Amino acid sequence: MNNISDLEKNQCCGCAACYTSCPVKAITMFPDEEGFLYPSIDKEKCLDCGICLKVCENVVFYENEQKIYACWDKEDENRSISSSGGVFSALANIILDKGGFVCAVGYSTDCKECFHKIVTSKDQLDDLRRAKFVQSKKYDVYARIQILLKAGKKLLFCGTPCEVGGLRQFLRKEYDNLLTCDLICGCVSSPEVYKTYIDYLNNKYKSRAISVNFKDKRKGWREKAIAVRFENGEEYYNSILDDDYCVSFHSRYNIRPSCFHCKYRNLKRVSDITLGDFWGIEKYVPEFDDNKGTSFVLANTQKGDSFIHKMSNMNIFFMDINCEQYSSTYNWCLHKNPWDVSIENREQFYQDIKIMPFDKMAEKDLAIIKEERKRRKLNLK
Repeated sequence: MNNISDLEKNQCCGCAACYTSCPVKAITMFPDEEGFLYPSIDKEKCLDCGICLKVCENVVFYENEQKIYACWDKEDENRSISSSGGVFSALANIILDKGGFVCAVGYSTDCKECFHKIVTSKDQLDDLRRAKFVQSKKYDVYARIQILLKAGKKLLFCGTPCEVGGLRQFLRKEYDNLLTCDLICGCVSSPEVYKTYIDYLNNKYKSRAISVNFKDKRKGWREKAIAVRFENGEEYYNSILDDDYCVSFHSRYNIRPSCFHCKYRNLKRVSDITLGDFWGIEKYVPEFDDNKGTSFVLANTQKGDSFIHKMSNMNIFFMDINCEQYSSTYNWCLHKNPWDVSIENREQFYQDIKIMPFDKMAEKDLAIIKEERKRRKLNLK
């Protein structure tokens, strides 16, 4: 068969480029037993044209000279509601001010699902700027983006490297009116495990989640915490070292199999701009290390660098960082695979989560890991 079914399952990153590219709609995205979406082929419809394979395999990395910047919004209020330094919001505002569109990951109204959505106004950005520790659903967003680009509309697309790669592979041509930003990504987690977790919290607080933030900064940028607000006015707040869902994510149980050998995890990038946390900022400009959040910004193309410099007129502080001096030790997701492929009890984790309450599953499967993570943090202090 000359289609995506020839691909090994653990090679599929779930970008959905194949799904959107199929000319006869023969591909659907179905969750597997772990809750990750994978393409499924309707053999009766399939033409064996091979387009789905071409968009999957044709990953194009930019080869330009890169520039590194440390950036943050000078307005503390804007910075405090952003995951890092507020650069995504600044880039989005540039596009929106020109009558353009912004596409990034937001939550469903019940906070049980994350998906890429397209917005047209600044008051819609709050939902997009917060960190999401779960893989987004793409639906038909690539096709909608293509329509806007062909109509000459400016658009900012932000996602994981594989999502940016998926969009570019689907488009199969460069657009001057498209600005792409990828995130420094360690891995993505199961949408089904995330939904189960939100259901558990809703039941515990006898209400409905209305806001989820995986990088709440009320105690500082480095004090990584999750905050979930509920309709009844209550709030769940916890360190990601203690939160059961975050531990399942960072302990490698709850991550997509393709993330174990991600082809996008290197310094060559697929986007115009790469965004992330500037961990290690205290080593380069300690006088600016205020624990409020600093963005790591990597300009991968001339277009990306041009947009970064446009932010200088928007109350954004940015500083050049010498590429040769910068150590990617602080952002290991840029250059190496941190995950051990052979994870004990992964299969048991997914079996337990289907039959046990989330907290009981965590007591059984995650307790030892949580203690080890706390111990490592204490040793680092």
